[in-house]
Amino acid sequence: MDVIQRFLLNQSLNTPELIALRTVYAYPSLKTCERYIQQWHALGHCRPMRSTGNHVALREVRGQDMVNLALFRSVLPAAPIDQLRAFLHHMNPVGIPFGPQAIIRAKHLLNLSRKASSTTCRRAFLPINELKRQMFFNDNYPFGRANVRTQDMIDLDEAGFKIECTNPKFGKTVTWKRCYLEGEYNREKKVNCLMAISADRHYDMEWHDIWPQEEGGTDLHRIIVFIQRVVAQLAVDHPGRSFCFTMDNLNVHKHPMVLGIITGAGHRYLFRAPYWSVDGPIEYVFNTIHTHLLSYFTEIQNLAELEVCLDEIIDDIGNFVRYFLNVGFPDN
Repeated sequence: MDVIQRFLLNQSLNTPELIALRTVYAYPSLKTCERYIQQWHALGHCRPMRSTGNHVALREVRGQDMVNLALFRSVLPAAPIDQLRAFLHHMNPVGIPFGPQAIIRAKHLLNLSRKASSTTCRRAFLPINELKRQMFFNDNYPFGRANVRTQDMIDLDEAGFKIECTNPKFGKTVTWKRCYLEGEYNREKKVNCLMAISADRHYDMEWHDIWPQEEGGTDLHRIIVFIQRVVAQLAVDHPGRSFCFTMDNLNVHKHPMVLGIITGAGHRYLFRAPYWSVDGPIEYVFNTIHTHLLSYFTEIQNLAELEVCLDEIIDDIGNFVRYFLNVGFPDN
């Protein structure tokens, strides 16, 4: 608006040119200009009153308040909006507190979006664990993977899937009714999945073993048999090539017999930093599998059908190199 621009530039609002425009009602009167300036001081804008109820529009977040908002969200991304409003008013108590809609408009300007939060254990931020994470990505073997080609990495882990994992969490209905959906409810039974994926973009290599919970968890015998199957296939398909297995710090993963099978076949191993599951490419593969399971909620009725569905989903994922790049591995 020309009135506010002139005010911000300390230009006069009573020049001969403006007086001439006022005589033909082509420019706001001085009283209107003063009202615009007062509204700018109080609210930070000069938008007209809302037609419904004639409520005053809330002042906008700008300047240092916008900086404070960005800092607050970077430190407390999951804090409620009222806590953010109280923080902004505490930092700048001049004027009325910002309304929720003003906060939402400011977040759009900062390109902030609402996402599902993921919780990281506090122990992950202990100095020793942060150092181990830094070493994993930046140091050379045997302390880290810096001098190991990404295409030679194989990530290994296990996960559990229940039938109710196929139940959709959201639905559409009218505002006065609850959203009822038919689905499975079985918290006692699940299937376990032990899986390893390769980062080689030229070969779609993955290995998985699925079994019902009644047969036990991932014990030493099961993981030894699984590792033996993996290294045996590598010896046939890629003779003489050395791979590097990455795993979390589960005790069974660190058993001397397991590590002996890996090194005895000419391969290497690395353990990711404790409590930093976000650094495991296979964790995102499990998330992909769970997401695909949601489309089968009308078909899976028992654990046997769940196992068959898991096999089909895993076979359809294809190359896994994108999951390694997603967590920070270089494209080599």
